[in-house]
Amino acid sequence: MNSAEIARLAGVSRSTVSRVINGYENVQEETRQRVLKVIEENEYYPTLSGQLLAGKDTGTLGTFWISSGSSIEEIQGSACFFYLASAAASLGYLTLTSLVNLEDEKDINLVKQIFMQGRIDAGIFIGAKNNEPLIEELVAKGKVVGIFDHFHPDRNEPNRISVNFEQNVGEQVIDYLYGLGHRKIAVIDGNINYYSCLVRHKGFIKGMLRRGIEIRSEWMHYAGIVEKDGYEAAKKLLQNCREDYPTAICATNDEVAVGIYTALQEEGISIPDDISVVGLDGFEKGKLITPALTTFGFDFQKIFFSLVDRTVKTVKHVEDVLLTEFISSQLVERGSCRRIV
Repeated sequence: MNSAEIARLAGVSRSTVSRVINGYENVQEETRQRVLKVIEENEYYPTLSGQLLAGKDTGTLGTFWISSGSSIEEIQGSACFFYLASAAASLGYLTLTSLVNLEDEKDINLVKQIFMQGRIDAGIFIGAKNNEPLIEELVAKGKVVGIFDHFHPDRNEPNRISVNFEQNVGEQVIDYLYGLGHRKIAVIDGNINYYSCLVRHKGFIKGMLRRGIEIRSEWMHYAGIVEKDGYEAAKKLLQNCREDYPTAICATNDEVAVGIYTALQEEGISIPDDISVVGLDGFEKGKLITPALTTFGFDFQKIFFSLVDRTVKTVKHVEDVLLTEFISSQLVERGSCRRIV
């Protein structure tokens, strides 16, 4: 079945079928309904290539998950994947999902190809570093790009859409521990090439300076953003302490906090009796460890709906779309932090 056959059955020209499919108004309503009825009865779907040649949107968003050692099965099973796909579906969009390594030229070219061939209306990136050349290239070419955890205050291109965690959450963590009586605080930061890790690092430092807490080099360590990074950084921290341990450790995120747990428990250090641990993000895994992790959690459903909604509005040329949004956190107190009398 093709448009010529639909035209024959409806008793109209092929161009009339095309105008009906593409939503043009210069078709009599009686004719429109007759064509639509034939289309429905014959389950006719116009080809994507024809729609693209007519200048129509694809109704598809590309979602590019930057590889960091996670398998696609793990990503697809995560709450973040579900929230993003659900947000797109609620707005009438399909998602074309790819797991990509942006250090691999083949993957970079694949992403470019998907954009340039018009397979998607916009692309959403999750896990990209804050200064990612591919994203800058796509933005410069006028492609609509939505990015999770990305912000440049000096750039305001209308096709650069982002969503971020609130900027002062690191200070809030320090204030919380200070309120519990902690004055000996260690920090295990993340990879500061990621915007959220950089902001949290600055927040930890600012909060400690404001509260007059000593910043000791042997208690300050950089890690990555996954569990094994937290484990390795905590091991180094404990080796450098020489029994002079901090009373609390701030982790850049909950994944890193889980790694810290393992390192402390291997050394026979009790949480929170000996050392308190606080995380950031509010991932499900923090509920399942013992003791359950105190964290500053974020509404990831809200995060991804904000990103997808504003990206779609940009595709549809809605005016005055907010270029970036910062989502606030909420303290989730569990059992990993104790009050010091």
